[in-house]
Amino acid sequence: MTDEPTTQLTAEEVRASAQTLHRLAAHLRTGPSLTDALPLIAALVDADTGTAARLGEALRGIARYLAQETTVPRTDTVEATLGEYIEAASLLQDLRLLDLTLDPLRTASVRRAAAQAVPWQ
Repeated sequence: MTDEPTTQLTAEEVRASAQTLHRLAAHLRTGPSLTDALPLIAALVDADTGTAARLGEALRGIARYLAQETTVPRTDTVEATLGEYIEAASLLQDLRLLDLTLDPLRTASVRRAAAQAVPWQ
């Protein structure tokens, strides 16, 4: 991934990203094996490139854009809205710690796989 936009982003691409998250939630409700689910979860919660990190970046970008856009009136309502975007981005920043939750899950997966391999259990 690059930080530099190379083409014009469309609303449909943003909707497709949201739809992918919806599909992930639906998939996880089907009860896939932990081995199959962990890579999907890891991609979602990665501290640097996961959804929380990217959505936080996007919300800060929205706030920055609106603050710099000269056609947006600087009313109390707009200022409050900008603050809400920044606050939401900060909350998402805290969610980056979810990345740390994967190690115990990976270890549990290894322990369970080893236990399942024992014929008398």
